[in-house]
Amino acid sequence: MDELSLQGRKVKRLTDIRAIFFDLDDTLLDDTVSSERSAEAVARELAGDRGIEPSDLARAYLDCAIDFWETLEPGSPKPASGAIRPSIWRKALANYGIDDADLALRLARRYDLDRLERVELFPGTLPVLRQLHGRYKLAIITNGFAETHDAKIARLELARFFDSVILAGELALVKPDPAVFRHAMDAAGVGPEESVMVGDRFERDVVGAHAAGMRAIWVKCRDETIPDGARPPEAVISSIAQLPEVLARHFSNS
Repeated sequence: MDELSLQGRKVKRLTDIRAIFFDLDDTLLDDTVSSERSAEAVARELAGDRGIEPSDLARAYLDCAIDFWETLEPGSPKPASGAIRPSIWRKALANYGIDDADLALRLARRYDLDRLERVELFPGTLPVLRQLHGRYKLAIITNGFAETHDAKIARLELARFFDSVILAGELALVKPDPAVFRHAMDAAGVGPEESVMVGDRFERDVVGAHAAGMRAIWVKCRDETIPDGARPPEAVISSIAQLPEVLARHFSNS
């Protein structure tokens, strides 16, 4: 196989890709910005009355949310229906000596509504999905639950492009566990050699995909580097809009 230069490094030309698997948050849609702005909006409604700096409460919520998602492990029991966001807000409030389950529930509901209004696809997402739909099998693999992800997938009308949407949390699985990726490939009816994962998290998406025998394209949207000794992705892009060009140059579904 010949080699081509991609973002300053050499990658091998790859062939026979039939299925593309996408991460959701911060790959197809701007989750970070919508989460931050919604947390700030909700915090402003409460913080002044409690003598709390709104930006501090928003940061506390976001830190607790990151901790929740980062500490999920395969086999973790599924949270009770409707409990995820309230539990995160309750932990954030606890930083200020506030233990109020009803208040946490109200904040969670307000946050969910605000975030649903704010969440947007990245500018290149729709053109890319329209271009790839019908040429490849497309699927989403995301670390999430129905209660945290179904509404935004519906609001953004994403399901029409995808053969399947794998919510790892509903299966008691978590990326980078290769079992998540194997489940997704089984659902798509493809093998690892026919599959490529596209995602923004190196550990979750690239390492997990490689562990399952898949190839990986890293959407490098943060100031991150590949850890020493880690296997690099087959390609690196800075936004989803670059994906069709990379697929055309380095992959094939012919």
